[in-house]
Amino acid sequence: MQVIANNFGASQYDAYVDGAVAASLHYQIQNGEMWLLWTTVSDSCEVKGLAERLIRDALADAHKRRLAVRPFCHEVRKIISAHPVYLKLVPANEVRRLHLTAVPAPKKTKQLATAAA
Repeated sequence: MQVIANNFGASQYDAYVDGAVAASLHYQIQNGEMWLLWTTVSDSCEVKGLAERLIRDALADAHKRRLAVRPFCHEVRKIISAHPVYLKLVPANEVRRLHLTAVPAPKKTKQLATAAA
């Protein structure tokens, strides 16, 4: 069973699998902004999609709390780039930087392009 919880004392969202912390997203709140700093996933737990669910829950919480989001974590930037609905959470001056650090196209797309050529 998976549970996502905001651990306010440690400034991190934790994903629990069978009662143990399997992944965490560390953050900091400053001036009405949630800085999403880094994501860690336990080596012993490789639950497919767990990190993405953790990040999406954190983004939903930021929206609910009316906090802007500064995505310092590479994994968070990937999720926001893949789901543009989250761009409204990112301050306008940060959106440009987000696009400059966007993740390259997946290898699968490149392989399809090579096969078609």
